[in-house]
This record gives sequence, structure tokens and C-alpha cells, in this order.
Amino acid sequence: MPHQPAAARAARRAAFHVFFLQHHLGVEQFLQRLEADRGMVEDVTQEAFMALLARWERGDDFADARTYVLAIARNILRRHQKRRSRVTTLFFDDLTMPEIADPATPPEGADRLAAWIQLLPPRMGEVISLSQENLPDRAIAERLDISHNTVREYKVQARRKLRELAEADGVVTPR
Repeated sequence: MPHQPAAARAARRAAFHVFFLQHHLGVEQFLQRLEADRGMVEDVTQEAFMALLARWERGDDFADARTYVLAIARNILRRHQKRRSRVTTLFFDDLTMPEIADPATPPEGADRLAAWIQLLPPRMGEVISLSQENLPDRAIAERLDISHNTVREYKVQARRKLRELAEADGVVTPR
């Protein structure tokens, strides 16, 4: 790392702090849509921001730091899941959904959506979760190293499967 004046290091650290405060919750919510273990989600969120901080302090520039930290978080999560053998494979034909009351608050609704997304195939879950972060399809394709058309197809399939899961839970979904 080249020597930086103390004022420049302090300014970079302050900018990172602002970025962290703005995006920490969003990264955590993104990961919660991919993993049910809240402890793992918290650990991965912290690891992702620590990895970003190391590059941030070196003076690396990012075209889109938010997209970059989401990609770091996704990769770290996959490593943790693989290490803990936590990648879940469920088939829709095998699922029986219990009767569940409608969510009373927006956070409860977000938790329900996260649980349904976790039932999707992993790559499809990643695509729909990144789209929930309002990333454009091309940015999602670039981050996941898949084609733009594949992103669009996964989104269509995911929405259909999520609608099926919601309806199986007794949630009325608009067509």
C-alpha cells in the first residue's frame, strides 16, 4: 500500500463509515433471502464489509461499491454454506406448506419472502435477491457471470415459483 497522508486515510475511513451505515442493512437483507441462519448472515455481512474495507483503505476505486460488496457477500456466504454443508436443495413437489397467518408487519412480510426465496434453486435465489436490491439485469448478469437473458428467465421462473409458494401459504397474489 503506498503511503497516504493521514488526512487522506481519515477521509477514506470516514467515507467508508458513511457507506457502511447506508448499505449494511441492505446487504444483511440480501443475505437473509439466501440463508436462514441469522448468525451466519451476520458473520458473512461483517466479513464482506471487512474485505471491502481492506480494499477501500488501499485506495481501490469501485465503479459501484454497493454491487461489489453484494458480490463479496454472496461469495463468502457460498463458502460458508459449502463448508457447513448448508446448501439446501428442495423440490417443490416434495413441499407441504403449513397454514401460516398473514404477515402483520412489513418486516414479517420480508421474512416470509426471504424464506420462500431460500426454497428456490441457489442461482435463481441469487438472481431474484439481487433484483430485490434494485440492481439492473445487466449488473446482475455481470456479477453472477451469466447472460442477460438467463437473468430475465430466472426472474420469470422465480416469480412464478414464489407466487406458487405464496398461494400454498394462503396468500392471495395479484396476477
